Amino acid sequence: MLTTTEAFEKFRTRLELSETEKKDAARRQTDVRECIRGGFDIKTDFLSGSYRRHTKTKPLKDVDVFFVLGEKEKWRRDKPPIEMLQAFEQCLKKQFSDVEICRRGATVEFEKIYYPEDHAGKVLSIDAVPAFECDGGNYEIPDKVTGTWIKTNPEKHKEQATAKNKELDGRWVPLVKMAKGWNRANEKPIKPSFLIEVVAEELVEAPFSTYPDEIRNFFAAMEANVGRMWPDPAGLGPPVSDQMTPELVTKARKALQEAQRKTTLARRAEATGRQGEALQIWREVLGDYFPLS
Repeated sequence: MLTTTEAFEKFRTRLELSETEKKDAARRQTDVRECIRGGFDIKTDFLSGSYRRHTKTKPLKDVDVFFVLGEKEKWRRDKPPIEMLQAFEQCLKKQFSDVEICRRGATVEFEKIYYPEDHAGKVLSIDAVPAFECDGGNYEIPDKVTGTWIKTNPEKHKEQATAKNKELDGRWVPLVKMAKGWNRANEKPIKPSFLIEVVAEELVEAPFSTYPDEIRNFFAAMEANVGRMWPDPAGLGPPVSDQMTPELVTKARKALQEAQRKTTLARRAEATGRQGEALQIWREVLGDYFPLS
């Protein structure tokens, strides 16, 4: 039977994207890119979000593509943000059957009808995010919720995540993926999932011990801090925690308390020779990708 250390190592590898997923992501984001390029003056486009930061976990739910609009589109910046989002939506609908506006882009859904929630190996959506260049190498993107154009810098987000991962000898990214696995397995009490990364950048510190200990510590740290306002780590946009209503904070704290209770039981089971029970509890906490054998 697997030891807990072996199970966590296997879990870590299971959360890595497969070659099938990577190829599918490449093909589908290329299709979306070509569609948007055909409808707008695009200066450049690039992958962004958790896929670019390598913190995307399985099953692969979405891939973000950032589209920097060119001179011919500058007039759109003077319009309400929703009009920019609607323009992307209308363009994509010419080629794709299932398109809807999300908070800061237009989402193309793939095979939503045919694949279950936990299906792996397929990219289920691509988020096309319109952007304009602004001061200091930053960007402005439309935000449907606030009804404003907000500043962001995905490159800064990527640099910060890369630096933190290097500081912890490459073990920060897997830990974030594990925490996201917990979040998904518990009906996503923390929204957006990017908030988990932001919290982990501040609260997970060297020296890194073991994955079981670090994830337990991280659950405790999140419980104590989930009600805080967490600003954009690039210092530009609205707080990353702006979706965390008082009700959601309460839900998150309860889920994190339960996670800590169960991890304590798992460690106790392991210490008393009930390894199979320990692994089963860890799976209950972290989701079905956690191995039992």
